Amino acid sequence: MDKQYKSSDFEEQLHKYGLTHKQSRLYVAALKTGSAPLQKVADAAKLGRTNAYDAMHVLITKGLVSIAPEGKRNMFVAQPPKMLKKLLRDQEFELDELIPQLETINAQTEFKPKILFYPGVEGYKMAYEDSLTAPDKQLVGIFASQATREALGQEYVDRIIEKRVKKGIHLKVVRPRKGEILGTYPTSEGNLRNLRFAPEGMDFSTTTYVYGNKVMILSSKREMFGLIIESADIAAAHRHYFEALWQISTPDRP
Repeated sequence: MDKQYKSSDFEEQLHKYGLTHKQSRLYVAALKTGSAPLQKVADAAKLGRTNAYDAMHVLITKGLVSIAPEGKRNMFVAQPPKMLKKLLRDQEFELDELIPQLETINAQTEFKPKILFYPGVEGYKMAYEDSLTAPDKQLVGIFASQATREALGQEYVDRIIEKRVKKGIHLKVVRPRKGEILGTYPTSEGNLRNLRFAPEGMDFSTTTYVYGNKVMILSSKREMFGLIIESADIAAAHRHYFEALWQISTPDRP
């Protein structure tokens, strides 16, 4: 059964996607009032006229509300909710253009190894998703399937895989047989995955990925943290460790 949302729920969700609470309340109110003068929309949102005017100006700028002159009055009309997706796409496009320029600035500074610690489940997710930034579209590592599923859930892990494939990132991975669900995440050209199983007796409670100059480590659910070490030397060493393990591991297919 679909979840039933209250107005306050909508406002809270919209706030997460870049609208202030006042802007969110005003947009939801505009959806409810249809074509209406500002005061009516403000009353429905329980906002003072000054606050409503400022918030409405932003909504118009974002393309979420339009003005429809009616006689001597301006009527305000909320645009369809699907415009929110366009707004997010536009923001993502602008960010895609900005990031390479910022990366250029960052590359000009002297490189210093960094260690980033991400505690809790949200930190765990942030560290995991950083693996999707692999600069050469190559990702290698050891994946503790059971531990990661326990920490994040199967659905979340599947979404990360979809994102990786969409970004064209190839994965070369070693997994322990223990805790494996038969036939799950096999070697697959379509999913850009090459899998081998670690020798019997090698069980891993943590996941380690190497990409670019980074080594990402995901703990067990019991400890629940992510760790990213950014160091060319450490990343190179871990690639050697991985290749040694790869050579003694068994392909999942003959």
